[in-house]
Amino acid sequence: MDQLSGLWFYQSLLPKPNFTLQQKLIKHAITEIGEGDINYPIQHRPRILTDVVQLLFHIPSLGLTRGRFQKGEPVVLVIKGTIPIFYKGHPYKTPIKIWVPFGYPKDSPKVRVVVEDQAIMSIKLPHPYVDAGAGGLVNVPYMQAWIEAHSERTLTDLVINMCECFSVDPPVREKVLPQPPVPVPTFLIPQPPQEQVMQERERQEEGKRCKGKRGRGWACGLL
Repeated sequence: MDQLSGLWFYQSLLPKPNFTLQQKLIKHAITEIGEGDINYPIQHRPRILTDVVQLLFHIPSLGLTRGRFQKGEPVVLVIKGTIPIFYKGHPYKTPIKIWVPFGYPKDSPKVRVVVEDQAIMSIKLPHPYVDAGAGGLVNVPYMQAWIEAHSERTLTDLVINMCECFSVDPPVREKVLPQPPVPVPTFLIPQPPQEQVMQERERQEEGKRCKGKRGRGWACGLL
């Protein structure tokens, strides 16, 4: 599947875009990148803005924020949300974050698969393209040799390559939660009514008295 066909296919798995929200995101990108709210080098801003806006337009399940890839690193633009995958005949969503470095487009973006609720979801171990031990760091084939081919690399094509790779081997799986113990049914033995209990005791006492009287020559029931 070529990149264009792949883009159309994975777009078809997404809900219809909210154009109002997209316009807000694009304006936000212009403010963050084009107007220098995040201090990207001036010579890189047009290319960064073009690639980010293109990605937001094609994959409307992604949004924008800002943050540090690691503690101590500068604040950069972060693209976060979910990307569509198609596994065994069913569509799924994979949560990701993409950090756009100051050296972009020459420097490769940094990508992680992000599991928010680790109580029910986890990153598959091992996985060919996602390193769970490194916080879900992604290294798909499109990211390899990025520096040499950076003039031809784009964020949109990177995401499409992730969709293709993750559709073959999804990086996120649902944890198997322990099943609660099956309750053991209890059966209550019905108890006779209190009146029957008293009558039975009286019969037993009467039987004892009769037995004693017979031993002395008395006829039971005559006295």
